[in-house]
Amino acid sequence: MNSPRTLFVVLCFATALVTGCSDDEFAVAPVNGVVKCNGEIVGGGVVYFQPKQVGDSAVVGKIGLGVIDSQGQFTVSTYGTGDGAVVGTHIVKVGKGSGPGCDCAMNADRMVMEVEVTSGPENTIEIELPKKTRQDARAEQLEADEDDDDDDE
Repeated sequence: MNSPRTLFVVLCFATALVTGCSDDEFAVAPVNGVVKCNGEIVGGGVVYFQPKQVGDSAVVGKIGLGVIDSQGQFTVSTYGTGDGAVVGTHIVKVGKGSGPGCDCAMNADRMVMEVEVTSGPENTIEIELPKKTRQDARAEQLEADEDDDDDDE
């Protein structure tokens, strides 16, 4: 009864239950915006749109990402380039990425704001980064140290 074949069939069935029977993606809507620090444009970095769990369902959709350009602008992509973010409530985080950073918090582990992405033609978000704390400065230093270690390999 506990043969590899039985285990494989059980795992396939469990996977089908968790992921559903179709390959449908969650509905997305276009999202773009600008990132600022103390009212000034932040060039470079990454914006993360993490769908927030609402109610009993643990299935919330995929995280959307937006690369911040030199003008502080970003467009979120989730399933394809520029398609937007999953419709619903999101926790927004901003990471420094390979950008120059700024005097504000660019810690990808820290929630910056919560936003509602609505279905429709456009969701424009202005993100004002919070002031950098000691914890943010330590997180940035750890990230930089990890990047240096990766370069040594």
